[in-house]
Amino acid sequence: MTEFRITHEIHQTHPDIRERLTATTIEAINESSARSAEDAARVLRHKLGEIGVEMSDDACLSAIERIRSGKQLRFEIEPVPDED
Repeated sequence: MTEFRITHEIHQTHPDIRERLTATTIEAINESSARSAEDAARVLRHKLGEIGVEMSDDACLSAIERIRSGKQLRFEIEPVPDED
């Protein structure tokens, strides 16, 4: 299972972020089911941006490909690294 890591700062801003990520990902997949994986990844990236989450193009494409192949995604919340 691929883990997509979301920083703790985002989790503090959106306490229900796991549910929002899941719902947004499902919505993007459903909206773009007839599109290419690359187009679906762009839809996913845009939808995630609407809820304040930024994911790279590569990560979005990976998420789309995993879901379309029947695999699960798990979003992990982790602390923001200290900037020294």
